[in-house]
Amino acid sequence: MFVGFLKKVLGTTDAMAEARKAVPASESSAPHGWNLTSPDVEQTDGEVILRMAAPGLDPSSLESSVDGDALVLKAHGTTDTGSRVSLNERLKFSGAGDLSAASVSFEDGKLVVRIPKSTFTNQPTT
Repeated sequence: MFVGFLKKVLGTTDAMAEARKAVPASESSAPHGWNLTSPDVEQTDGEVILRMAAPGLDPSSLESSVDGDALVLKAHGTTDTGSRVSLNERLKFSGAGDLSAASVSFEDGKLVVRIPKSTFTNQPTT
């Protein structure tokens, strides 16, 4: 199901290869408990929603910006064990138009990215 969704969103026959290209190599060293490489994905009639666990991040430190077809996310914080953690990631969306309408927030302890479906050239269907 997730692969089919990615094919629709990314507009490619090899959605997993595209998804791997969008994941920076640095994510392999993400702190324990983070799931940036395999977010929970939900669709509504008007948007695509990505939810990612990133324990320890301070919601007030969250910054987002757009760089071409990538959404840049930055945040920092401290885990329960006192370790400092930081997020500096680029989420690249092939086939995306203007990502400036995307929103980033924390909800129920998760990092949440909401992107209007109208942003995508190949809009997913529900």
